[in-house]
Amino acid sequence: MHLPTLLLLTLLVNVMIGCYLAMVYLLRRHDQSFLLWSVACFVFVAGGCAAGARHYIDQPLITYLLADILLLLSPALVVTGLVLFLRGQLSARSKQQVALLLTLYLLPLSMLYQVNNASTALTSFSIAVIFIYAIVLLKKARLIPVFPIYVLQLFFAVHALLMLFQVVLVIPLIGEDYRAFSSPGLQWVLLGHVLLTTSTGLMLPLLSFSHTENQLLRLTELDDLTQLLNRREFLKRAEQALLQNRRLQYSVVVLMIDLDHFKQINDRWGHAIGDLALKKVADLLKVGLRTSDLIGRLGGEEFAVLMPHTSAEQASAIGQRLCERIAHHAWEIEARPVKLTVSVGGTSCVGALRDLKELLADADQALYQAKAQGRNRIVFGSEHI
Repeated sequence: MHLPTLLLLTLLVNVMIGCYLAMVYLLRRHDQSFLLWSVACFVFVAGGCAAGARHYIDQPLITYLLADILLLLSPALVVTGLVLFLRGQLSARSKQQVALLLTLYLLPLSMLYQVNNASTALTSFSIAVIFIYAIVLLKKARLIPVFPIYVLQLFFAVHALLMLFQVVLVIPLIGEDYRAFSSPGLQWVLLGHVLLTTSTGLMLPLLSFSHTENQLLRLTELDDLTQLLNRREFLKRAEQALLQNRRLQYSVVVLMIDLDHFKQINDRWGHAIGDLALKKVADLLKVGLRTSDLIGRLGGEEFAVLMPHTSAEQASAIGQRLCERIAHHAWEIEARPVKLTVSVGGTSCVGALRDLKELLADADQALYQAKAQGRNRIVFGSEHI
């Protein structure tokens, strides 16, 4: 393996990735994480040039101290970009933590840089710590989709292991003149670094684009206030669920849920309190229903639920528990005691042979009966075969 060619390849790859990320930033100026990732690539190139100059000039201040600072700063910028991408901004506490860590790194580095390869070992270990932190950061993020997250975590894990392996290889060579840079083992580490740098640089925009696409998709599918399915998406998925239940000849239940006296809440406390009440009820509905149940907000204070493979008796018991849980919940919204109850109307169909509009109409009719009978209850219409 020809070392100068490998170093040149490393620098060229990072220049290309840095230019690519810079162009993405120019198209997405609101996302400054791309700017940090682009700068990280160019900082790595500068650090590589400074380290490569060790073979040609005797200036430890540049070829060791400055080189190691730049080589550490590059992954630090990558992780800072990740924090900015995940949190939207850098808090004052995060900036203080970064400044403290860099200070703790620079103090021993300023004493070790004149000892051949000692600063390299410290820098490699520090880079490994940064990559481990990046793994933890991504694990806590819980982003969707998860595929780019898992791939990036894998890249960071391998990168951290490579840096720790480099530490093991360099420590016996501390104080010896440049031998670490001609070691076959370290050349393979450098080759792995080239591949991982390239792969990571390509995965970072994929992470951003896939997350943005998922957010846009959620905006078209979910109700802004309650984060339940909106009317259009609920009807679409309910039709699909009915078709599947029809093929399997399962029974299906449709529930219509409406907040009682919701207009009075808006009139007394204002629409802001009413919106919070809707959101809190939606949260309780999500907890009280099963994962297989489909729930959406049809509009105003009205919700709909489709319960596949469910009998009227099962749905009635679940609906009654929901009514009791909401009625007995200690509601206090913005320091205001708000009394909330719901009425539920339901209908069932064995084999799901009727269409969705008919089922919703029957459930809505049962809902009116529940309100007429005093509210805060569930009423079921007749079962259809």
